[in-house]
Amino acid sequence: MKKLTYWVFMLFACIAITSCTDDDMPTDKASVRDYQTDAEVLAKFVDVNKTLGEYYINENKKNSPMAYVTNKDWEELMLVSPVNRTKFENELKAVNSAIELAAKRNDVTQIVYNTYNETWVRTIDHNAEVLLKECIPGETTRAASRSFARMQLQYGALNEATFHAGRQIKSKISIDMFGSKAYSFEILCQIDASKTPNGSYPAGGGNNPKSIVMTGVGSMETYDFTWNANSSDAEIFWKFKGSLYTPQGLGECLITAEFTE
Repeated sequence: MKKLTYWVFMLFACIAITSCTDDDMPTDKASVRDYQTDAEVLAKFVDVNKTLGEYYINENKKNSPMAYVTNKDWEELMLVSPVNRTKFENELKAVNSAIELAAKRNDVTQIVYNTYNETWVRTIDHNAEVLLKECIPGETTRAASRSFARMQLQYGALNEATFHAGRQIKSKISIDMFGSKAYSFEILCQIDASKTPNGSYPAGGGNNPKSIVMTGVGSMETYDFTWNANSSDAEIFWKFKGSLYTPQGLGECLITAEFTE
């Protein structure tokens, strides 16, 4: 009987020790949040170094009155796991590398940077035939009187939109992604491409096609821009082509560009 009592006591002692040990040791599940939760937090702190033309995570962003970042957001930033932060920063590095290459191309006239609180249009060629600018608040409050064309961008596909319009048009860029991600895409624009003889300016009709690279970090958002053509013609033939570069996963990102009057 004493022997049985001894073994029962030892069994309960082992269970108690194991329970205490499990409670004291943190687990990965308890300390590491899922990536998308951390990515949404990190996206709010993405900023642009306008000297270098690069994205980076600005932990001091909450000190800016125009940052729209709260103390609660900063507290959430402190809870982001190192693994998830590294993955997110690698996405930013990939976009920064794409931006660096784009800035060296002769056909790229502007690069657009979209962050949580700001859109910055970096103009590389100020003498380009077509330049865009962000619409100021109030410019897009009225309903557009006419929609010219709509173009969808998906990875692996080249889409096109053509129409006749005046020297100034507007566009609404809608971005719909599965979770917060860094993205980059390109919109190539050519005006008066339908003129004859065929071929690029000056040998043929129209101007040389120029590209505007658009980048950012987010999930579901819209941006409004005005496109201005440096032309004396009252009516212009506009031709756009769009390519999505990142993210590359099938169905991860859908971008729509609607061109209006």
